[in-house]
Amino acid sequence: MLNKINHIVPAILLKPKCRLLRHALIQLVVILITMNVFWDEPVRILPERFTVWILYYFLFNTMIYVNMYLLVPRLLLRGRTRLYLLSSFLLILGIMSGIVALGSMMGENDSRVSTTPVPALIAIASLYASLSLLIVGLTALQLLKYRTENEKKINELENVTMNIELANLQNQINPHFLFNMLNNANIMVSENAGKSSYILSKLKTLLQYQVDEGSKETVKLKDDLAFIEDYLELEKMRRDRFTFTIQPEGNTNIAIPPLLFIPFIENAVKHNPENDSYVKVIFRITGSKLYFECENPKAKLPYTQKEGGIGLVNIRKRLDLLFEKSYTLMLKDDEDVYTVKMELKI
Repeated sequence: MLNKINHIVPAILLKPKCRLLRHALIQLVVILITMNVFWDEPVRILPERFTVWILYYFLFNTMIYVNMYLLVPRLLLRGRTRLYLLSSFLLILGIMSGIVALGSMMGENDSRVSTTPVPALIAIASLYASLSLLIVGLTALQLLKYRTENEKKINELENVTMNIELANLQNQINPHFLFNMLNNANIMVSENAGKSSYILSKLKTLLQYQVDEGSKETVKLKDDLAFIEDYLELEKMRRDRFTFTIQPEGNTNIAIPPLLFIPFIENAVKHNPENDSYVKVIFRITGSKLYFECENPKAKLPYTQKEGGIGLVNIRKRLDLLFEKSYTLMLKDDEDVYTVKMELKI
């Protein structure tokens, strides 16, 4: 029930198609407040007061709409609070003067500020308090409307900014990985011309996936796994005594962002020793969580080559944008083995 109310209230406040409904609700409130002029003590209806009611109705609408379309947007929302309070005070006093005048038209006994039986000062204070509460309530609703609109604009801006930032990060990943693949293929082709056809076929598959699927919001995990396997197959052809294993467990038809794991796979290959190297990759899907682990041996000599690519900082930034706090990433740097462990909420 509460969720329905939370959905209905912003819709009434913001949606253009609810504009007439908003004003109709305001007019209903005004009518309910002003229609008491038709009654006399105790329950006698006086139709001849129709003209007085029209003026009474006009006064209330003047107060409401001057506040709504003049004082709030031009003073209160611009931070001119003191001037707004003064202007609204004077507006209410002006409306009160009109109500007193209407009361005299109906006769002193019907006036809201009659001197009997309640003292005039108390009657005036009561009238002022009533009008002030009406203004405060409608102003609060108007401020809620502006706040909801601003939050909506901020959310839209954040989404656009996030999409642009993700696209920039993706554009950093793709050319870097493409350059590595082309470089590796060039080395392998020059070493063994007999492998050229196979290498070019694999390379074509990799590039086609990267171009076609890399720009999408999501792809199937099984397609990304096939991409990783093709990449490691090329590396296996280039390296001596290089092995790899990919162990998927669970439903690989789940949707994930494209090329999410390839930076870790690529770094694992790059930091391997030249001989007796391996990459072990595990994907485990359980319920709403995806567990990823990538392990590789470390080279005996320190790795001195300058690190390229997008770097760990940008990898983390992409994960932050995609999953916010719904992921964990642990990098374990042992003496002989380097391990990446990551868990995502999918």
